[in-house]
Amino acid sequence: MYKFIAIDIDGTLLNSSGELTKHTIDTIKKVTDLGIKVVLTSGRVTDSVKGIAYQLNTDNHIICDNGATVIDINTSEIVFSKYIDKNTIIKLVDFCLTNNVYYMVFTNKEIIVKDLKHMAFAFYKQRHHLKDEATGISQIKFAGLDYIKSVQEPFTRIIICDEDRAIYNSIINVLKSFDDIELLAAPHISNKIVKDGDKEIVLSYSYAEILAKNTNKWTAIKSLTDKLGIKREEIMAIGDNFNDIQMIQNAGLGIAMNNGSPVAKEVARVIAPSNNEDGVAQIMERYVLNVRY
Repeated sequence: MYKFIAIDIDGTLLNSSGELTKHTIDTIKKVTDLGIKVVLTSGRVTDSVKGIAYQLNTDNHIICDNGATVIDINTSEIVFSKYIDKNTIIKLVDFCLTNNVYYMVFTNKEIIVKDLKHMAFAFYKQRHHLKDEATGISQIKFAGLDYIKSVQEPFTRIIICDEDRAIYNSIINVLKSFDDIELLAAPHISNKIVKDGDKEIVLSYSYAEILAKNTNKWTAIKSLTDKLGIKREEIMAIGDNFNDIQMIQNAGLGIAMNNGSPVAKEVARVIAPSNNEDGVAQIMERYVLNVRY
């Protein structure tokens, strides 16, 4: 019997239009009504995850920033956190500026960028027009190293991007020499199409997420489930991308979406139907509600 279900959001819970379907909402309600904890486990910032959790009326815990933060949304208590040391952030941003590498620095309150490019541009164009906080992003702050040095909020992570794969690979090799960070490097080039007025803009870039050492979605899940007295074999994890690998590998039942990255599928025990086929709902029906297709 599964007592804890960790679900990634983008590419997993939401369809390709960024929507929650009625089928998914209704199925998750049936699961939570059984007393099973459904915990959103995302790379998104806290406010964005909160909004979706409120829509679903899931468990009061959410896991944000790829495992850097676990929050009880009913009490606003931070149950678990692992932040990047400020001096390390300063070194990383200085390295980015010196080598003309694009960066996005995250706190719980804002995303600090030099300008609007790559992933930040995609986030802005895809989400800024949406009224619901559920799919919004934190405030974007255009600033450099001096501002970052003045920030008092803890730093959850930094994302680096580059459109040249060879340069990106050389950057990753340098970052591997930092011994106090966790480096989640995308094994593929990200291709996104965003609308800018009547035009469609194609964005192609490689990116990596940098967190505090030994921080990922699984370490956050393990910290929370240990507190709750839930065993590994009672945990189900559903994801689609390279930042979901650890939780898919370590959960009692690790599931990757059919639309997911090959690296996620390789480590999964089960492949779910795609996010456009209500794959999360189908998995819950099959493995929790005993609905047979």
